[in-house]
Amino acid sequence: MRRARFAWSVGLTLGCVAVSAAAAPPAGNISASPDIVRTRIDAAVAAGALTAADSAFATGATEAALTAYTALVGDPTVAARAQLGVGLAQLRLGRETAAIVALDAASRLDPSLVRAWIARGVAADHQRDWTSAELAYGRALTLDGRSAAALTNRGYSRLLRGRLDEAVSDLSQALVIEPGLAPAANNLRLARAMLGDYKNAFAGSTKASLVNDLNTVGFAAMSRGEYGIAETYFTRAMRLSPQFDRTAWDNLVYLKQLAHQPAVPGPPQR
Repeated sequence: MRRARFAWSVGLTLGCVAVSAAAAPPAGNISASPDIVRTRIDAAVAAGALTAADSAFATGATEAALTAYTALVGDPTVAARAQLGVGLAQLRLGRETAAIVALDAASRLDPSLVRAWIARGVAADHQRDWTSAELAYGRALTLDGRSAAALTNRGYSRLLRGRLDEAVSDLSQALVIEPGLAPAANNLRLARAMLGDYKNAFAGSTKASLVNDLNTVGFAAMSRGEYGIAETYFTRAMRLSPQFDRTAWDNLVYLKQLAHQPAVPGPPQR
C-alpha cells in the first residue's frame, strides 16, 4: 500500500540570495529608516534560506534540510513553514513524536497550512491514532476540498481501518482531481479488491502495471481467505512478468502456508 508523497514545488535560486522587489525599499524612498531596511533584508534572507531548505528536502537530503529548517524556526517571518519543514523531515526519518510536535506548532502559527494537517494525519496513522488522523485529514479538506493528497492519504487511512467503502470514495475522488496519481490508483485497486470487487479492482490497469496489479489484488483475495482466487492472480503475475517476480513468488509461498498446502518449488537459480 502506498501513500501520496508530499512534494514541495520550490524554485531554486543559484548563487547569492537576491532581495526581492517586495523586500527591498521602494525606489525613491529616501526616508526609510535603517531598521526598516534591515528588517526587509533579514526577511528576504530568511525566505532564501527556507527555499534552500525546501530544495534540500525535495532532493532527499533530509538531515541537511532538517538542520536548515531548525535554524529558521525562531524567525517569525518564516516560522510556520520552517516548523512544517521540521515536521515533514522528522516524519520522513521515522520520528513520529518529534514530527507531531513540529506539525502542531506549524498549525498553531498558521492554521491554513494544508500540508501540515495532511502530515499530521500521516503521523497519527503511524501511531494508529485513528481519531487524530480523521480530524487532521478533515481539517485539510475543509481548507482545500480538492486536495488529492489529503483524499489519498485519508483513503489509505480508512483502508487501514477497514472502512473500505469510504476509502473507495476518497481514492476515487482523488483520481478525479488528479488522474494518474499512482498511490491513489494502487490503493483504490486494493480497497475494491478487499471488498471482493475483483472486476472493478482492475479498472485502469495497463499492460505495464498489470503484474503489480495482479499482486495487489491477489494480496487482497488472500487476506479475504479466498486462496484459490489469490493463487490464480499470483501465478498469472509470475507468468506475465518478463523477469522472475519475487513478490508473486513470496506471496505464493505465504499463501501455501496459510492454506496448509504443499510448498511451491524454489525460485530459479541464477
